[in-house]
Amino acid sequence: MGSTAKGVAGGLATLDTNGRVPASQARLTASATLDFASIAAGAVGTLTVTVTGASTGDFALVAPPGNLNAGLVVCGFVSAADTVTIRVLNGTAGAIDPASSTWKVTVFTA
Repeated sequence: MGSTAKGVAGGLATLDTNGRVPASQARLTASATLDFASIAAGAVGTLTVTVTGASTGDFALVAPPGNLNAGLVVCGFVSAADTVTIRVLNGTAGAIDPASSTWKVTVFTA
Protein backbone atom coordinates (compact mmCIF):
# COMPACT_ATOMS: atom_id res chain seq x y z
CA MET A 1 0.00 0.00 0.00
CA GLY A 2 1.31 3.45 -0.92
CA SER A 3 1.62 6.51 1.26
CA THR A 4 -1.49 8.54 2.03
CA ALA A 5 0.49 11.68 2.90
CA LYS A 6 -0.77 14.92 1.41
CA GLY A 7 1.06 15.82 -1.79
CA VAL A 8 2.60 12.37 -2.27
CA ALA A 9 1.88 10.55 -5.51
CA GLY A 10 -0.84 8.00 -4.80
CA GLY A 11 -1.80 9.85 -1.61
CA LEU A 12 -5.26 11.04 -0.67
CA ALA A 13 -4.88 14.14 -2.81
CA THR A 14 -1.87 14.76 -5.01
CA LEU A 15 -1.79 18.54 -5.27
CA ASP A 16 -0.80 20.46 -8.38
CA THR A 17 1.81 23.23 -8.37
CA ASN A 18 -0.85 25.71 -7.20
CA GLY A 19 -1.74 23.56 -4.17
CA ARG A 20 -5.08 22.49 -5.65
CA VAL A 21 -6.53 19.04 -6.19
CA PRO A 22 -6.30 18.29 -9.93
CA ALA A 23 -9.45 17.55 -11.94
CA SER A 24 -8.38 13.90 -12.19
CA GLN A 25 -8.99 13.67 -8.42
CA ALA A 26 -12.33 15.43 -8.31
CA ARG A 27 -13.56 16.81 -5.03
CA LEU A 28 -17.25 16.30 -4.37
CA THR A 29 -19.04 18.03 -1.50
CA ALA A 30 -22.42 17.87 0.19
CA SER A 31 -24.06 18.84 3.43
CA ALA A 32 -27.15 17.58 5.18
CA THR A 33 -29.05 18.18 8.37
CA LEU A 34 -28.88 14.91 10.28
CA ASP A 35 -30.80 13.94 13.40
CA PHE A 36 -29.31 10.80 14.93
CA ALA A 37 -31.56 8.92 17.33
CA SER A 38 -30.33 8.46 20.89
CA ILE A 39 -27.18 6.30 20.82
CA ALA A 40 -26.80 3.85 23.70
CA ALA A 41 -23.49 3.46 25.55
CA GLY A 42 -21.06 1.54 23.34
CA ALA A 43 -23.48 1.54 20.40
CA VAL A 44 -23.23 3.04 16.91
CA GLY A 45 -25.68 5.37 15.16
CA THR A 46 -25.71 5.33 11.35
CA LEU A 47 -27.14 7.78 8.79
CA THR A 48 -26.34 8.57 5.16
CA VAL A 49 -25.67 11.66 3.05
CA THR A 50 -26.14 11.86 -0.72
CA VAL A 51 -22.94 12.93 -2.50
CA THR A 52 -23.60 12.91 -6.22
CA GLY A 53 -20.74 11.32 -8.14
CA ALA A 54 -19.25 9.39 -5.21
CA SER A 55 -18.28 5.76 -5.84
CA THR A 56 -17.24 2.95 -3.54
CA GLY A 57 -13.49 3.08 -3.07
CA ASP A 58 -13.40 6.90 -3.02
CA PHE A 59 -12.04 8.71 0.03
CA ALA A 60 -14.68 10.31 2.30
CA LEU A 61 -14.03 13.00 4.89
CA VAL A 62 -16.76 13.89 7.36
CA ALA A 63 -16.98 17.23 9.18
CA PRO A 64 -19.27 16.88 12.18
CA PRO A 65 -20.98 19.93 13.64
CA GLY A 66 -19.16 22.03 16.21
CA ASN A 67 -21.69 21.08 18.87
CA LEU A 68 -20.94 17.34 18.68
CA ASN A 69 -21.19 15.77 22.13
CA ALA A 70 -17.98 14.75 23.89
CA GLY A 71 -17.41 10.99 23.77
CA LEU A 72 -18.76 10.53 20.24
CA VAL A 73 -16.37 9.22 17.57
CA VAL A 74 -17.21 9.79 13.88
CA CYS A 75 -16.20 8.01 10.68
CA GLY A 76 -17.55 8.00 7.14
CA PHE A 77 -17.15 6.01 3.95
CA VAL A 78 -18.68 5.73 0.49
CA SER A 79 -21.04 2.78 0.95
CA ALA A 80 -22.74 2.87 -2.48
CA ALA A 81 -22.92 5.07 -5.57
CA ASP A 82 -23.75 8.64 -4.50
CA THR A 83 -23.97 7.64 -0.82
CA VAL A 84 -21.70 8.34 2.14
CA THR A 85 -22.50 6.47 5.35
CA ILE A 86 -21.69 8.27 8.60
CA ARG A 87 -21.21 6.19 11.73
CA VAL A 88 -21.14 7.71 15.20
CA LEU A 89 -19.80 5.58 18.06
CA ASN A 90 -20.82 6.45 21.60
CA GLY A 91 -17.73 5.66 23.67
CA THR A 92 -19.27 6.81 26.94
CA ALA A 93 -21.02 4.91 29.74
CA GLY A 94 -24.41 6.55 29.07
CA ALA A 95 -26.80 7.18 26.20
CA ILE A 96 -26.31 10.35 24.11
CA ASP A 97 -28.95 11.96 21.90
CA PRO A 98 -27.01 14.25 19.52
CA ALA A 99 -28.79 17.44 18.49
CA SER A 100 -30.03 17.76 14.92
CA SER A 101 -27.22 19.56 13.09
CA THR A 102 -25.67 20.19 9.70
CA TRP A 103 -22.93 17.77 8.70
CA LYS A 104 -20.51 18.33 5.80
CA VAL A 105 -18.96 15.64 3.62
CA THR A 106 -16.11 15.86 1.12
CA VAL A 107 -15.25 12.98 -1.22
CA PHE A 108 -12.06 12.68 -3.25
CA THR A 109 -12.36 10.33 -6.20
CA ALA A 110 -9.89 7.47 -6.20
